[in-house]
Amino acid sequence: MPDLETYRATLLDYFEEEIGGEAYFHGLAEHFDEPGASEKLALLGEVERCAAEAVRPLLQRHGLNPRDESALAAEGKTYVARHAGLAWSAFVAHMVERYPAYIDDFLGLEAMAPPEDLAMLRVLTEHEVVTIDFARLEESGAADSTRPLRDYIAACRA
Repeated sequence: MPDLETYRATLLDYFEEEIGGEAYFHGLAEHFDEPGASEKLALLGEVERCAAEAVRPLLQRHGLNPRDESALAAEGKTYVARHAGLAWSAFVAHMVERYPAYIDDFLGLEAMAPPEDLAMLRVLTEHEVVTIDFARLEESGAADSTRPLRDYIAACRA
């Protein structure tokens, strides 16, 4: 079983990645011309922020100090160039193919966690589930592909 320090380091890393992910999705919104793409990317960015905020209390509980958010956002935006040249459909296909691996990462974090942290970590894991659900619906041409994202955001705000 991983030690508490490994858990804490991973938790901090994943939190910081969510902050960077928010900036990444907002940055991508400037690169897609397809109708509705920028709004969908804005929702994805909001999901990232919700996931980060869900685990922020765990950082405080464990005495963890994330890097400055402006630095994390700048780092997140550096990844925009990787996908900015793709067509929207190719980007969505990338999400469908690549993002399920992130669920394994989040489940791994849950497996390391003290029991009292699990409820908040499940909110973090769920953000990836709804992101993949969105991508699969979007890829299939579903009319309301953003429903999983909007539901997650609504629950986050409740």
